[in-house]
Amino acid sequence: MGFLLTSLFYTNAQNIISNSGFENFTGNTPDSWTLETGYSTAPESSITIEGSKSLKVNLTTTDSENTDLNKSVTVIGDKVYDVSVSVYHLSTDNDARVALVVNGFETYSDPTITDQWQTVSTTYTQAANASIQVGFRFLSLSGFDGSSTMYIDNSSMIEKATLSTQNFEKATFSMFPNPTTDSVNIKTASNVATQVSVFDILGKQVINTTLNTERLDVSALKSGVYTVRLSQGNTTSTKKLVIK
Repeated sequence: MGFLLTSLFYTNAQNIISNSGFENFTGNTPDSWTLETGYSTAPESSITIEGSKSLKVNLTTTDSENTDLNKSVTVIGDKVYDVSVSVYHLSTDNDARVALVVNGFETYSDPTITDQWQTVSTTYTQAANASIQVGFRFLSLSGFDGSSTMYIDNSSMIEKATLSTQNFEKATFSMFPNPTTDSVNIKTASNVATQVSVFDILGKQVINTTLNTERLDVSALKSGVYTVRLSQGNTTSTKKLVIK
């Protein structure tokens, strides 16, 4: 393969969301979370997936501008985070859904899955260190009767576990020219196809392709700083790309 493998280690995964399992409350309000007025909350002990409590949410408005439950977290640039939450919808009251919101991007629960827990998940990448908002938005659906109860539990935002090696990434992947205007060359020590994902500064994926040659066309991208994730098998490298 033509690279030096000196030592192996796994990143230590840690949930950066505090009170992620909704175990701590002041009255009916979950500690360390910011609430809005379009719903009410309460601790729930009979419907849980982990720990002794979950969060019971009763949505009372169709105004989605007033139904966020969120908090600020600090993310590290060029890192990939797995973000998820467990959601429970009742078969007798499923005229609303939960949006998992990460810095403005939403992924939704399925209200047709009832009387059981489901996992809503996404991945997030930030080009530079930043403080972002992560949390939930409670949304009414067609037929909403003015009140809808749902439950959330076991939220998490964890840096994606990757196998790392000293002197491994630099020897395995190279990317040039950087900065560039229309294309970039990606060279590896292997002839295996490279999976390439490119994210803008907001964490939105703008390119997702399998590269069988060395040249990646980025001419459609606007000027700015991007995060490029390169993968071959179990090997993943994250690099910063500047488009002029």
